[in-house]
Amino acid sequence: MTPADSTSPLHLGRSDNQLDNFTDSYILFQETTRKYREAYEQLEAQFESLTVKLEETNVDLQKRVEERDRVTNYLNNILDSMSGGVLVVDLDGQITHFNQEAEELTGYEQDQVLGYPYADIIGLADGRQNTAMHTLDTGERLSNKEKSLRRADGRVIPLGFSTSLLRDEQGTVLGVVEVFNDLTEVKRLEAEVQRVNTLAALGEMAATVAHEIRNPLGGIAGYAGMLERDLSSEDPNRRLVHRIIEGVGRLNRIVSSLLTYTRPLRLNAYPVNLVELVEETTAFFEIDLERQRDDITVERSYEDDALVCRLDPEQLQQVILNLLQNATQAMPEGGTLQIRVFAEGELGAFCIGDTGIGMEADVHEKLFTPFFTTKEDGTGLGLVTSKKIVEAHSGTIRVESQVGQGTQFYVHLPQ
Repeated sequence: MTPADSTSPLHLGRSDNQLDNFTDSYILFQETTRKYREAYEQLEAQFESLTVKLEETNVDLQKRVEERDRVTNYLNNILDSMSGGVLVVDLDGQITHFNQEAEELTGYEQDQVLGYPYADIIGLADGRQNTAMHTLDTGERLSNKEKSLRRADGRVIPLGFSTSLLRDEQGTVLGVVEVFNDLTEVKRLEAEVQRVNTLAALGEMAATVAHEIRNPLGGIAGYAGMLERDLSSEDPNRRLVHRIIEGVGRLNRIVSSLLTYTRPLRLNAYPVNLVELVEETTAFFEIDLERQRDDITVERSYEDDALVCRLDPEQLQQVILNLLQNATQAMPEGGTLQIRVFAEGELGAFCIGDTGIGMEADVHEKLFTPFFTTKEDGTGLGLVTSKKIVEAHSGTIRVESQVGQGTQFYVHLPQ
């Protein structure tokens, strides 16, 4: 069979069909390509929009992080600047924050406590109910409580403290905050106030008793004097009468000292050079000391410049003489009497010390208590009266002493 001619109708029909199919395919391809391009452009626009939003979000997040860091640093600075100790424990009872004042009060540094159990650092010596752990266990807030703290150096100090739960913005408990302060000075002032109140009551009573005693003492002394006059010098009873008179004289001196202590002080104060006053009093005392003893050396150390204080020189001389007398009596085997006058800030000060026997802690605590004395013939009013005179000058008196190493009395007075 002869093949069909290319120009035959059948062949032409096939070519037209192929062309139509190709055209349709091309149009479909073009349409698909256009849709893909539109989709790509939309995706590209969305990507750019998301990129812009992401950059804006990152900027906002960075600002939030910076703001949070700034607030955190600000709060940490506030905590570190607080006058009281602040610590935070987490839900596991471990310390997560410890400010600078807490370091000062406890003697521990932050790297020694952060991440460590509260019980190992602060301790539970006064019972768990007096710690942040009690608040962590029960949720109960503790306010204005007291307990003892053993510092890193072993010294025990009284603490006042409060605790409360630490929560986030949603109210979820994160841990416990404990704020605490050293009550050492407060306890000292409380004891001082109690002592002053006791002394005031004792003074009122003593003044009344002293007046009641003085009159009978005068009568006893008078009758004893008459009896001594009537007895011959060889009479053995004369010695007994003499002892009565000596006893009455000692009682009278005690009563006089007691009245001096209870009587309100009236100061005749004016500007006085403290250096000159101490030296004049010491020189006067030294003359009498040299007649009685030769085993005591006097050492002086004075401020070069004048220390002018407003004071009553007669009253303060009594203080200086009493301290000098006590210092020499504290050196029964001899030693060195040390007198220093110096400036300390806006205060004029002097120190009278010895190299004698020193004093025990219980003696130190009772030193300024009326009628307390370690001397056989002492009245126990010398230091009490000296303290009263110094405080009337708006000054302070304190003592430092160690057994076997001597004692130093410091007196500070406003210039």
